[in-house]
Amino acid sequence: MAQGPTGGKRDMTAPTFVKSSPTPNSLNVKEKRIEIDFNEYLQLDNPSQKLIISPPQKSTPTAKAIGKKIIVELKDSLQPNTTYTIDFNNSIGDFTENNIVNDFIYTFSTGDVLDTLTISGTVLNAEDLTPANGITVGIYSSDVDSLFTTTRFERIGKTNASGRFSIRGVKAQHYRIFALEDLNNNYIHDQEGEGIAFQEMELPIPSVESTIKWDTLYKDSATIDTIRKKVTYKFLPDSFMFRLFHKEIRLQEFKKIERADRKYFTLFFKKMEKSIPTIQPVNFKANDWFILEPSRETDTLKYWITDTTIMKMDSLKFVLSYLKTDSVGNLISQSDTLIAGLNFTYLKEESKKLKAEEANEKKYEKRGLKRKRTNILKIASKPNSVEIEDTARIEWTFPVKQYDMDKIHLYYKKDTDDIEMPIQLKLSANRRNMLITSEIVSGTNYKMILDSAAVFDFYGNHNEKEKISFSRKEEDDYGTITMNLTNVKGNIIIQLMGASENIVKEQKNVSNKVIFNHLHAGTYFVKIIVDANNDGKWTTGDYKKQLQPEEVYYFYKPIRLRKGWSIEEDWDIQEKKIDQQRPGELKKKEKKKE
Repeated sequence: MAQGPTGGKRDMTAPTFVKSSPTPNSLNVKEKRIEIDFNEYLQLDNPSQKLIISPPQKSTPTAKAIGKKIIVELKDSLQPNTTYTIDFNNSIGDFTENNIVNDFIYTFSTGDVLDTLTISGTVLNAEDLTPANGITVGIYSSDVDSLFTTTRFERIGKTNASGRFSIRGVKAQHYRIFALEDLNNNYIHDQEGEGIAFQEMELPIPSVESTIKWDTLYKDSATIDTIRKKVTYKFLPDSFMFRLFHKEIRLQEFKKIERADRKYFTLFFKKMEKSIPTIQPVNFKANDWFILEPSRETDTLKYWITDTTIMKMDSLKFVLSYLKTDSVGNLISQSDTLIAGLNFTYLKEESKKLKAEEANEKKYEKRGLKRKRTNILKIASKPNSVEIEDTARIEWTFPVKQYDMDKIHLYYKKDTDDIEMPIQLKLSANRRNMLITSEIVSGTNYKMILDSAAVFDFYGNHNEKEKISFSRKEEDDYGTITMNLTNVKGNIIIQLMGASENIVKEQKNVSNKVIFNHLHAGTYFVKIIVDANNDGKWTTGDYKKQLQPEEVYYFYKPIRLRKGWSIEEDWDIQEKKIDQQRPGELKKKEKKKE
C-alpha cells in the first residue's frame, strides 16, 4: 500500500537576518521607521511587553511582523547624538514552528558615534534571593538622587527569568544605576508599591577588556596546519548585584466585622501590628464579657462572648477604638461604631433547629424515653505522641469556664499497672487549651481520664467521659544539625526551614556555632538574616532614608537528616556569591494576599 506524503522533516532552524533599513549600527540616522528583513515568514510574540528600547520611550512604539519583515515605528522624537538599541528579547520566531531568533539586538545612532559599552548584572529579591524577573534596570549620567523619582531612565535593560540584565549602548562615563518594578511603565519610581533597588555610589566607568587566544590546528599529530587568532571581549561591569525590596507600607486598618454564631464575632484587620483595639459597649452594659482569641499575625481577632445575656442579643452595638494608618503613613487613633449582627440565614436555621429540638423533646416525653444529651463540650484535638519540647494539651471546641480537678485523673504505666500520679493543669489565655503541666517523662505511657461533667464551657455544655492515652517522644526519635559559621558580623538570626521556606526553628543573637536539636527526619535548609537594627526580624529598605534592606544568606545545599543522626556543617557565608546561594530545591515562599 502506497504511503502519502509525510511533509518532510520538521523545520528546526530559526530565521536568519538578511538586511535592514537603516542598516545595523548606522550613524546619523533620522528615520523613526525601522524595517528588518529575515529569510522566513515571521511572527512577533507580545512586542509591547518583550521589546526593550533604549533610551526608553514615553510614547509606546509599534512593532509588527508582516511576511518576512519586522517593522518598528518609534513615536517619540529622536534624541540627538544618541545610540538607540532595540532588544527583541526572543520575541521573533518563524511563522510555522516559532523557532526563536535568540538575542537579536538592533542598534543605530543619531550622531557620529555609536556607543557600544554594556553594563550587566543580576537582580535578586532581597528577602529570599530569588531571581527578580521582568525588572527594569536603568541608569542616569547625573549623580542626583531625586532623578529616580522624577525623571525617566536614560538607558534601560530588563531582567530575565534568571534575574540577569544588560544595559547596552553605554558611554565610558560615570552613571548612577537603579532597579525598578515599574508598575505603570513610565520608567520613574513614583509609586510606593513598586519594588526597587539602588546603589549609594556611582558605578565604575564602563569599559571593555579584550583577551587574545590562539587556536592551533594540526594536519596530523606532529604537523601544524593553521594558527588562528581569536579575540574575546568582556564588558565591565558585568557582575553588578542588586537586592530588590519593597518599602514597608503600614496600611493598618479595619476591614470588616462578622458574627457567624451567637457565641462569637470576628474583627478583620489589615496588618494589625501595634496594639490590640478596645471595645466600648453601646446598647448593652457589661464587664469582662468576652475572651479574645487573636490569629498568629493578630490581624484577625475572634471574640468569644462569655456573658449569656449578651450572647442572646441578635445585634451588639459598640465603639471600636484602634490605630489606623493615615495618608502619610503615620498611625493615628480611630473610632468606629460597629454592629455585630446575626444574619437572616443564621437566625432562620437557629429557629428551625429550636423547633426540631422541641419536637424531639415532646416525642421523648410521650414515649417515656430518656432525652439524648445535646449540650456536649467536645474535644477539638488531644495529645498522642508529644514532642519532647512541647507541653501535652487538650484543645476544646469552646472556651473553658471551669473544671473539677477531682474528676480528672492522670496515670502512668509501670509494668502492667496504671499508677495514678498528681495532675497539674493550666488554661491558655484563650481558655480553649488545657495544658498538662505535670512532669511527663519520655519512654513512659500515660493515660488521662476525664469523668463526665469534669469540664464546663461558658454556654452550659460539659464533656462526656473521655480516656486519652499519650506518651512523650524520646531523644532517639530525633536528629541534630550543627552549623559552624564564619564571616558573620553583627546581630544575626539563623532560621532552619522546610522545603516551602516554612520556619521550623529559629535562633537569634547567636554565636559562630549554632545547634538545632530535636529535629525530625527530613530535608532542611538554613538561612541567615543580618539583623542590623536588632528588632528580631528581617527589615526591608527605604529609599527616602537611604536604607538598604537587611542582608540575607542561604546555605547553598539542602541538609538531609535521618532519625538518630547528628550532622555538622561548616558555613562561610561569603564563600559563594549571593546569586549562587539559594538551593534549587527550596520552593519560593508564597506571599500572603491582602
